[in-house]
Amino acid sequence: MYITQALFSFKGRLNRQGFWIGSGICAITLFVAANLIPIESILQKTLSSVFAILPLLLIIYCWLAVIVKRLHDRGRSAAALTILLVPLCCLMIAPYSQGFMQFLLGTFLPIFILAMLLMEWGVFLGQPQENRYGTKGETITFKKG
Repeated sequence: MYITQALFSFKGRLNRQGFWIGSGICAITLFVAANLIPIESILQKTLSSVFAILPLLLIIYCWLAVIVKRLHDRGRSAAALTILLVPLCCLMIAPYSQGFMQFLLGTFLPIFILAMLLMEWGVFLGQPQENRYGTKGETITFKKG
């Protein structure tokens, strides 16, 4: 699968290698963009703040496309991404908790859930047979053809 299709389309299947290549590209791009864009420009309520957020939103879109294709390789639909709401809810509820519950909701559960998802997406094998999302999982290529 060519890199543009892998990063900008939600159709098809990516194998584990394709997932790690796509995630690496997104992570490096996010790191570079986050270090080049000053945080002050994002927090201001101006038109320039909208333009500062656009690259970050594009990177998130690309990363979601990679994850959805990996879910397709595992035989799951994109609806499985709703599990990502659980760590976000934990992080939002944690400030209203106290003591050990605050630690559980704010630190332990989000890290645990994200670690399990990372194993699901990046470690476990995809379905070897054809499924409703395509014939077999592909890797990301940088040359057409």
